[in-house]
Amino acid sequence: MKKVTIYTTQSCGYCKMAKAFLAQNNIQYTERDIERDAQAREELIQRNINGVPVFFIGNELIVGFDKEKILALVDHRIATCPACQGKMRLPSDKGKLRVSCPNCKDTFEWTP
Repeated sequence: MKKVTIYTTQSCGYCKMAKAFLAQNNIQYTERDIERDAQAREELIQRNINGVPVFFIGNELIVGFDKEKILALVDHRIATCPACQGKMRLPSDKGKLRVSCPNCKDTFEWTP
């Protein structure tokens, strides 16, 4: 499954909206705050990117908060086990799935 990384700053309103959007759509991501992470800031500078949010989804780059592009590129969602509330990444392009929880071994049906 594709890794999702979002580059942000604490003061960016679009970054806050983007993180809320990822959470609402059950998309797991890694956040890199360019104000606190010099290496993350340097990565954007080397790509001549001077604004946030910036998304890396797999090998694809999205500059700005484009919901449709994000959903088109992300291939997973986070599911919650109804028995133990454990979280797991599941593919979003397979339709309805029968899932066995790796934590408690409960089996349930999940639809993205």
